[in-house]
Amino acid sequence: MKPFSFRNLLSLLIMLVVTGGMFAQSPATVLDEAVGKIQKAGSVSCKFRIASSADKLSGTLMSSGSKFRLDTPAGKTWFDGKKMWTSNPRSKEITLVNPSSQEVREINPFAYLNSYRSDFVVAYSKRKDPASHLVLLNPRDKKSDIKAVEVAINKKTMLPERFIIRDNRDRITTVYVDALSITDRPSAESFACPVEKMTDYELVDLR
Repeated sequence: MKPFSFRNLLSLLIMLVVTGGMFAQSPATVLDEAVGKIQKAGSVSCKFRIASSADKLSGTLMSSGSKFRLDTPAGKTWFDGKKMWTSNPRSKEITLVNPSSQEVREINPFAYLNSYRSDFVVAYSKRKDPASHLVLLNPRDKKSDIKAVEVAINKKTMLPERFIIRDNRDRITTVYVDALSITDRPSAESFACPVEKMTDYELVDLR
């Protein structure tokens, strides 16, 4: 039996590095897999909890591509990809606007996943979580109101379970995703406010 030489050791180390590189997932690949699962199914539905220094809120969310519907005790929001309606049960008003992409992200955190390749530089977070891939999104636009977004992708389901959003004033908002389910693509009517049925509300068109 030949003795284990330095050349053998060097070959073994190179093999381990190459093999490790083959199986290591890049942060962009992690997001690709998560987004791919959502897009293949059509939509996601979940319960959510939002915690920030200013407020706490919970509710349900259904999101499909750029469209979504949000339901909270404070009111409901519908977005059909262009127009956004928000109902206020206290004032009995429905506000209609054409929101910016940033305004959409502030309401629906899944919107960050729709534009991560074009609008963000993707990297792994320095923080570690044994159960999740922690992917950091840094805006390409230096004038963005957002400084960074950390997305936690569950390693077993490969679906998002938490968004930590830091704005340019270093204020942090954490969105917890609970009971996430993948569903078939719903009808377009699911993401449009049924204004004609809400006869006790006044429509305020701010477009």
